[in-house]
Amino acid sequence: MEPKHFSKEDVFYSFFGALFFGIVFISKGLLIDIANNIDTTRMFFLILTTVLLVTTQIYYIGYVRVKEKERRKFSQFWAKRFVTICLASVLTSSFLIYLFGVNVILGKNVAKAIVAVSMPCALGATLSDLLKKIKT
Repeated sequence: MEPKHFSKEDVFYSFFGALFFGIVFISKGLLIDIANNIDTTRMFFLILTTVLLVTTQIYYIGYVRVKEKERRKFSQFWAKRFVTICLASVLTSSFLIYLFGVNVILGKNVAKAIVAVSMPCALGATLSDLLKKIKT
Protein backbone atom coordinates (compact mmCIF):
# COMPACT_ATOMS: atom_id res chain seq x y z
CA MET A 1 0.00 0.00 0.00
CA GLU A 2 1.38 3.37 -1.03
CA PRO A 3 1.95 5.92 1.77
CA LYS A 4 -0.49 8.80 1.88
CA HIS A 5 0.54 12.41 1.80
CA PHE A 6 1.81 13.89 5.04
CA SER A 7 -1.12 15.36 7.00
CA LYS A 8 -1.89 17.37 10.13
CA GLU A 9 -2.63 14.08 11.82
CA ASP A 10 0.95 12.95 11.07
CA VAL A 11 2.27 16.15 12.64
CA PHE A 12 0.21 15.50 15.78
CA TYR A 13 1.45 11.90 16.01
CA SER A 14 5.03 13.07 15.51
CA PHE A 15 4.75 15.36 18.53
CA PHE A 16 3.06 12.64 20.56
CA GLY A 17 5.76 10.07 19.72
CA ALA A 18 8.49 12.58 20.48
CA LEU A 19 6.88 13.36 23.84
CA PHE A 20 6.60 9.69 24.76
CA PHE A 21 10.23 8.86 23.95
CA GLY A 22 11.49 12.15 25.43
CA ILE A 23 9.81 11.56 28.79
CA VAL A 24 11.35 8.10 28.99
CA PHE A 25 14.81 9.45 28.19
CA ILE A 26 14.67 12.51 30.42
CA SER A 27 13.56 10.48 33.43
CA LYS A 28 16.62 8.21 33.31
CA GLY A 29 18.75 10.67 35.30
CA LEU A 30 21.93 10.61 33.22
CA LEU A 31 20.97 13.65 31.15
CA ILE A 32 22.69 16.18 33.44
CA ASP A 33 25.95 14.23 33.41
CA ILE A 34 25.77 13.81 29.65
CA ALA A 35 25.05 17.51 29.03
CA ASN A 36 27.83 18.64 31.35
CA ASN A 37 30.45 16.30 29.88
CA ILE A 38 29.72 15.83 26.18
CA ASP A 39 32.20 17.54 23.85
CA THR A 40 31.61 19.27 20.52
CA THR A 41 32.77 16.30 18.44
CA ARG A 42 30.32 13.96 20.12
CA MET A 43 27.56 16.55 19.73
CA PHE A 44 28.29 16.69 16.01
CA PHE A 45 28.14 12.90 15.74
CA LEU A 46 24.95 12.79 17.80
CA ILE A 47 23.29 15.21 15.37
CA LEU A 48 24.70 13.36 12.35
CA THR A 49 23.50 10.01 13.71
CA THR A 50 20.04 11.44 14.32
CA VAL A 51 19.85 12.80 10.76
CA LEU A 52 20.98 9.46 9.33
CA LEU A 53 18.57 7.41 11.46
CA VAL A 54 15.60 9.63 10.65
CA THR A 55 16.46 9.70 6.93
CA THR A 56 16.86 5.92 6.90
CA GLN A 57 13.53 5.50 8.63
CA ILE A 58 11.80 7.86 6.19
CA TYR A 59 13.22 5.94 3.25
CA TYR A 60 12.71 2.35 4.40
CA ILE A 61 9.41 2.76 6.22
CA GLY A 62 7.75 5.20 3.84
CA TYR A 63 9.42 5.88 0.52
CA VAL A 64 10.02 2.27 -0.54
CA ARG A 65 6.22 1.88 -0.74
CA VAL A 66 5.87 4.76 -3.23
CA LYS A 67 4.90 3.25 -6.56
CA GLU A 68 5.45 6.26 -8.83
CA LYS A 69 8.93 7.30 -7.76
CA GLU A 70 9.38 9.43 -10.89
CA ARG A 71 6.43 11.58 -9.81
CA ARG A 72 7.24 11.63 -6.08
CA LYS A 73 10.95 12.28 -5.71
CA PHE A 74 12.62 11.21 -2.47
CA SER A 75 13.74 14.78 -1.74
CA GLN A 76 10.13 15.99 -1.72
CA PHE A 77 8.93 12.99 0.25
CA TRP A 78 11.80 13.41 2.73
CA ALA A 79 11.71 17.19 3.21
CA LYS A 80 8.25 17.55 4.78
CA ARG A 81 8.72 14.57 7.04
CA PHE A 82 12.26 15.48 8.06
CA VAL A 83 11.44 19.10 8.92
CA THR A 84 8.36 18.03 10.89
CA ILE A 85 10.27 15.35 12.80
CA CYS A 86 13.15 17.72 13.60
CA LEU A 87 10.84 20.50 14.74
CA ALA A 88 8.79 18.08 16.83
CA SER A 89 11.89 16.62 18.46
CA VAL A 90 13.62 19.93 19.24
CA LEU A 91 10.45 21.64 20.50
CA THR A 92 9.46 18.61 22.57
CA SER A 93 12.91 18.20 24.09
CA SER A 94 13.04 21.93 24.91
CA PHE A 95 9.60 21.71 26.52
CA LEU A 96 10.54 18.66 28.59
CA ILE A 97 13.82 20.19 29.74
CA TYR A 98 11.95 23.31 30.84
CA LEU A 99 9.10 21.29 32.39
CA PHE A 100 11.42 19.16 34.52
CA GLY A 101 13.65 22.12 35.47
CA VAL A 102 16.75 20.69 33.86
CA ASN A 103 17.48 24.09 32.33
CA VAL A 104 17.90 25.58 35.82
CA ILE A 105 20.44 22.93 36.79
CA LEU A 106 22.44 23.02 33.55
CA GLY A 107 22.60 26.73 32.83
CA LYS A 108 24.89 27.24 29.83
CA ASN A 109 24.87 23.52 28.94
CA VAL A 110 21.14 23.44 28.29
CA ALA A 111 21.66 23.40 24.50
CA LYS A 112 23.66 20.18 24.87
CA ALA A 113 20.79 18.63 26.81
CA ILE A 114 18.30 19.70 24.12
CA VAL A 115 20.41 18.00 21.44
CA ALA A 116 20.84 14.87 23.57
CA VAL A 117 17.10 14.54 24.22
CA SER A 118 16.27 15.40 20.61
CA MET A 119 17.66 12.11 19.34
CA PRO A 120 15.20 9.83 21.17
CA CYS A 121 12.47 12.40 20.52
CA ALA A 122 13.23 12.23 16.79
CA LEU A 123 13.04 8.45 16.85
CA GLY A 124 9.73 8.68 18.71
CA ALA A 125 8.44 11.20 16.18
CA THR A 126 8.96 8.69 13.39
CA LEU A 127 6.60 6.20 15.01
CA SER A 128 3.51 7.36 13.11
CA ASP A 129 4.91 6.15 9.78
CA LEU A 130 6.05 2.90 11.35
CA LEU A 131 2.63 2.27 12.89
CA LYS A 132 0.95 3.00 9.55
CA LYS A 133 3.17 0.43 7.87
CA ILE A 134 2.38 -2.18 10.52
CA LYS A 135 -1.39 -1.53 10.19
CA THR A 136 -1.31 -2.08 6.41
